[in-house]
Amino acid sequence: MRTTKHLTLSIFLILFSCASLVAQVKVKRGAVVYTGSASNTSAPATVDEKKLREATPEWQTIKDEDIDPSSARGKQLIVKMNKRIREAVKSVASNESRDMVTRKKDLTDAQGKEVVDLTDKVVDEIDS
Repeated sequence: MRTTKHLTLSIFLILFSCASLVAQVKVKRGAVVYTGSASNTSAPATVDEKKLREATPEWQTIKDEDIDPSSARGKQLIVKMNKRIREAVKSVASNESRDMVTRKKDLTDAQGKEVVDLTDKVVDEIDS
């Protein structure tokens, strides 16, 4: 009986310690995740959405031509801009071996994982 209790306790402790090794990052409800998943990331990264947006030619057109983002033309440009950003993020994340990228403000708990900011690299990718 005593051996069974010790064995059960040992198994529980092993499972508990393994669970803590795979603890995932936490993101806000409604978070923008550009690539990957918060539930199974081992190498998370973040980006500054505002800087990425400002690096796109679509956003520059909206600003330069004073286009209302809620107008038909504005919505078309925003869709194109978001596609450009998502593709650039995916490319940089792949090159940097990052399996999840979200906006900085959406990551609430890294669960002890090293989080890298990819903003500058993504801006460079958008500019190229």
